[in-house]
Amino acid sequence: MNQERMCEASDEMLIRAVREGQVELYAELIERYQQRLYVYCYHLLMQREEAEDAVQDVLIKAYEKLALYAYSQSFSAWLYKMAYHHCLNLLRKRKKSALLARLLKPLSQDHADEGYAVARRKEVLVQSERALRRLSVDERSLIVLRVMEGKSYEEIGQIFPQSSSALRKRVERALAKLRRIWGKMEDGEDEEESTYRLASESDIAERATAPNR
Repeated sequence: MNQERMCEASDEMLIRAVREGQVELYAELIERYQQRLYVYCYHLLMQREEAEDAVQDVLIKAYEKLALYAYSQSFSAWLYKMAYHHCLNLLRKRKKSALLARLLKPLSQDHADEGYAVARRKEVLVQSERALRRLSVDERSLIVLRVMEGKSYEEIGQIFPQSSSALRKRVERALAKLRRIWGKMEDGEDEEESTYRLASESDIAERATAPNR
């Protein structure tokens, strides 16, 4: 398969070719998904090197399990589901919650001087990270898949096995929760961060060990 045909080939075509022995074509699948998986893993783990390693591990695991892939499902969703569970395992080993930063846009500073604007952006980023820390891993994952990746609820349903309407409600609740936390922090009604961290760690352990997640 020449370069032009590889670029035009669907994921399914490439997977069939790899399964039939053209293993070198797996490199095209890596090229398609490596960066996207990195963004996803980074926003769950919030550690650059750990995210890079996670992507490599997921892509290797996907190759090893390619025979188990069913053509009836989205290959993208299959990869993201694998990445999600891999990151959950890493978070359990770290025994602390990850941060999903940069979802809240810094407030506009149209009338502020440059020095104040820079300081305010840093302040908002720190506050955003603290707010996002208080979401569960599932909530952060749903937000990044829907808001940042723009995935449909049907695709997300292949990662979180629920109906589209149920997933829509979960995303809406997660965003509403994030806004409430942010509002309380803006109003100075901040609570002890350690309480939320302990709750997040407990949530990670519970969800990672729960069946059929």
